[in-house]
Amino acid sequence: MQISFDKIENFKKVTMVGRLDTAGVGQIEAQFSAGVVAGGQSTLLDLTEVEFLASLGVRMLISTARALSTKGGRMVMYGANPAVSDTIDAMGFDEIVPLTRSEPEAIALLQA
Repeated sequence: MQISFDKIENFKKVTMVGRLDTAGVGQIEAQFSAGVVAGGQSTLLDLTEVEFLASLGVRMLISTARALSTKGGRMVMYGANPAVSDTIDAMGFDEIVPLTRSEPEAIALLQA
């Protein structure tokens, strides 16, 4: 699992590549949480290169999104493939962290 941080407009952008399974979460959890929560900046989460999302990955995303919200920031995900999107839908996770199809849609949601 790989993770990178960028800035787009006034938002932090996090790009993940790989599988958010037990091994993948173990590789990035501390870096992801610290990188997103620090500063409380609203965050775009690019899932276009995430191949698989396990329940442990969902837990990591939810706990980070909740910690971010306590600092006044919000998180929006975008670009999930059908398998990842199905997992998000089945768990109702998109009710906590919105999922859009594209980066422009995610930006628009954060600007609203």
